[in-house]
Amino acid sequence: MMNFISEYPLVKWILVGFGILYILDKYGVFSPVDNLINLIGRYKYKSQAHLNEPKLKEVIEYFNKKQFSNVEQSIKSMTASQRSFAFESLGQYGDTKITDEWIKREPSNDLPKIIKGNQLIHKAWEIRGSGTIDTVSNEKQVSFKKQLKKAEEVLIAFSKNNTTYKSNAAACLITIYKAIDANREYVHQLFEDTVKDAPNDAELHKSYMSFVSPKWGATDEEYKNYLNRINEWSPFIQQLILSQYYFDLNYFHDYQDTDGKIANLMAEVKAAPINNSNLHRYELYKVLYWTASNLEMKEFQEYYKQMALPYLQD
Repeated sequence: MMNFISEYPLVKWILVGFGILYILDKYGVFSPVDNLINLIGRYKYKSQAHLNEPKLKEVIEYFNKKQFSNVEQSIKSMTASQRSFAFESLGQYGDTKITDEWIKREPSNDLPKIIKGNQLIHKAWEIRGSGTIDTVSNEKQVSFKKQLKKAEEVLIAFSKNNTTYKSNAAACLITIYKAIDANREYVHQLFEDTVKDAPNDAELHKSYMSFVSPKWGATDEEYKNYLNRINEWSPFIQQLILSQYYFDLNYFHDYQDTDGKIANLMAEVKAAPINNSNLHRYELYKVLYWTASNLEMKEFQEYYKQMALPYLQD
């Protein structure tokens, strides 16, 4: 082998080059494959958080025009689910420089901190992409977690006495903690302290469901403890939890609904339309559509695909 390399020195430098690229990728400095993937557009993050809702699009316009008092008044007038999607929309469509300007102007105001946290979380997921962990390069993982740590720093400055946005801040933090090293008992307590005042906050439950899921590193005991409490929550929250549970069961364990539980849930949701004021219905419809597609339930697949519009980016 050494004789071969001596005879063909170009081979040696090629091997050295690959070795350097391997080390750079391993420690999250640079991933040539990942950069090639970015060039061809794979893993591009897409969403439409404003749902084409006039009230949500209006708050984005206020924000981008730096009409901060209008942003605040608009968000205060929203329902809990509208507020969740407003923050997600500002995370997607708002400029962090504008948020920094607002924070500098009003350092004691918690609202721009929530918006900044959402913006950093959105940026983190843009970097990571939506693929499974085995498809995410070390470079992306390092950058993803760095963005989440920045979001945590902003959100932990949030006032503990602020009851208006308490559940939104907690949901954001739980979303962060599912993906970075965290004291799990602290996160469980954060959920318990928040859910007492907002027992049926869909954003909070959605975030916590992910945190306690084994796919994000939780134990089976954590998962079961949460699922065993399902009857404590409203019917919609129960449907939201079950839809994600069944999706995970099918996706990760190839559960084929031999006992008809998934079909029953889909029929139940279809039979009782959810109030239009509850924007988290789109999240429920999206997950049911994915599950129906995986199980080739043609009738439900088409129905939930249509119901998930305009939120669904498929």
